[in-house]
Amino acid sequence: MNIWLTRIGSIEQPCLVPGDEDALQVVRRLGAGELILATVVRPRSVKWRRLYYGMCREIGKNQDPRRDEHSIDNELRILAGHFDVMHIVGHEVRVPKRIAFHKMSADEWAELFPSLDLAARERFGFGADDLRSAA
Repeated sequence: MNIWLTRIGSIEQPCLVPGDEDALQVVRRLGAGELILATVVRPRSVKWRRLYYGMCREIGKNQDPRRDEHSIDNELRILAGHFDVMHIVGHEVRVPKRIAFHKMSADEWAELFPSLDLAARERFGFGADDLRSAA
């Protein structure tokens, strides 16, 4: 079972509390001093996802012919080295790896994002900072 916990308190006195109703029910069932094992996976930021796809959308609008954000996203993932290689009938085919929320943690995304942004800058001359400054 997965539950959400939220950190409250200071750096010196941190505390984890239930982050939703399901987590609250789990915590209420714990006995005093009982331990649970939790796996730490920091979820990705929706704001960061919007920034990335906004960048892809803006790049696509300025292509001739015009391209959609998914086409740009696939190209950037390949240019950034985030792909699997398939060998089909004597040809090497690069297939972009998934970047869905359930496939990639915030830490993994933080590691990948700079290479996606660099690929966008090198290939299209437009990156995340350009989108931020335009807002």
